[in-house]
Amino acid sequence: MAGLFLGPSLAWANAQQTEIALNGGNEDAQLFGLVAPNPGLELKLSGPLKLITLDFAEEPGDVWADIRKGFSIPDLETPAIKVRERALLKNKRLVNTMLQRSEPYIYFIAQECAKRGMPSELALLPFIESQFNPHARSPSAAEGLWQFIPSTGRQFDLKQNTWVDERRDLVASTRAALDYLTYLYDMHGDWHLALLSYNWGEGSVLRAVKKAQEAGLEPTLDNLELPLETKHYIPKLQALKNLIQNPERFGTTLPKFPNKPYFAEIKRSSDVDLREIARLAGVELEIIRKLNPGLNQPILYAAHSNTLLVPIEYSAKIQASLSVYKPPKPQRSYTVRKGDTLGEIAARFDVSVKALQRLNGLGKKKLIKPGMKLGIPNAPKPGNWES
Repeated sequence: MAGLFLGPSLAWANAQQTEIALNGGNEDAQLFGLVAPNPGLELKLSGPLKLITLDFAEEPGDVWADIRKGFSIPDLETPAIKVRERALLKNKRLVNTMLQRSEPYIYFIAQECAKRGMPSELALLPFIESQFNPHARSPSAAEGLWQFIPSTGRQFDLKQNTWVDERRDLVASTRAALDYLTYLYDMHGDWHLALLSYNWGEGSVLRAVKKAQEAGLEPTLDNLELPLETKHYIPKLQALKNLIQNPERFGTTLPKFPNKPYFAEIKRSSDVDLREIARLAGVELEIIRKLNPGLNQPILYAAHSNTLLVPIEYSAKIQASLSVYKPPKPQRSYTVRKGDTLGEIAARFDVSVKALQRLNGLGKKKLIKPGMKLGIPNAPKPGNWES
């Protein structure tokens, strides 16, 4: 779970609670149960000395082959990892469900890692954080694929309001997570310590490292005083990495996801009722929701989010429906008062300034004046995804 500058007690509680989000269900169904021997993990410098470059001259058969090419964090072998591997072997059905669930997101995340020269192991972190469920929510209020708590989300400019929660938005949350991981790696110069910090908070890890060093100890997992969930964070990732590297050893066949984009981005400057778009396109609303989990309502409010993600296989239908979509006609008006600004009027009616300008033919040279009547665009009727 991503955490920034958390106090020791809060960070400890958040780390322990996050385990529930990953290990939901009964004990037999836990992929990463907490029972494990003392692992004795050596935390050595593990960051790449130069940027990772991927050769796309020959496109691999699927996304997993491309991800394997970008593995660069040194492998570890500890008893704790063996425990995690046995959990994966024991729960093949849940593993396959988790792998299938990653389809809309994994290629994009892996490509974002590659663009930044970051190890592709980081693309596997949402398996640990949320089981690749963008609607996952922990008891500590962490949300999304990357499990940002509200405060850390705000630190990395993830909007959280009535209309959107970008902690659940694929593009925005991935950008924030990789920004945070880059910051942590620059701080420690070590991907293992960076990963521990992502889970527990960098302040807590720095204090644990300092305490070990003051006692004359190396900063190994045995010597760092870590909460149990954080102590097993890296073994979980290593076990998953081993599965992706050699699925046959786990009796698993990785799903065949093509090594190409799953979705297209559509920019919108006006509000859109996605329920109507789905109806016009003849597609299920859930198809649109799956790629736009950051929207709190089935409405794309341009003032808060101007990008719609749609599966490439349905993009032509959805584009066609957008071209014939007719937003509600303006039915409201407002008489400008002395001291009013367009920004204040837009906020009052929950519309964008651009929408007001466009509807009323306003521009930089045409200013509002007291007594002027403005048409107010009608936004689509709010609702919920299930209605």
